[in-house]
Amino acid sequence: MRRVAVAAALATSLLVAFAALGGIGAAQSSISSAQYQYGKKVTICHKGHTISVGKAAEPAHVRHGDSVGTCAAAKAKKAKAAKAKAAAAKAKAAEKKQDDGSSDKPGHGNGKGGKG
Repeated sequence: MRRVAVAAALATSLLVAFAALGGIGAAQSSISSAQYQYGKKVTICHKGHTISVGKAAEPAHVRHGDSVGTCAAAKAKKAKAAKAKAAAAKAKAAEKKQDDGSSDKPGHGNGKGGKG
């Protein structure tokens, strides 16, 4: 009789252990199946916070001003664009200054200009 009780206790313990581990495995597989159901995730900079959203939600986020990628990448891209814009403005100003100060136009040189 004692053997039957020990065998029943052992079987119950193993059943509980396998059920617990099996439940964890089932939960992980349901998460991965949800990923396939809703598509891949996209990283977006949303109001200064980096978030991951489903691929289907990307166009809506972009329409209201969010950018694709991390916020650090968005900040770096914005800084690079500002630097390029400043350099272009500086080059345009230098070109204008050079055009205004060129000596091949009458009246803009260092000579007397025929005034004698």
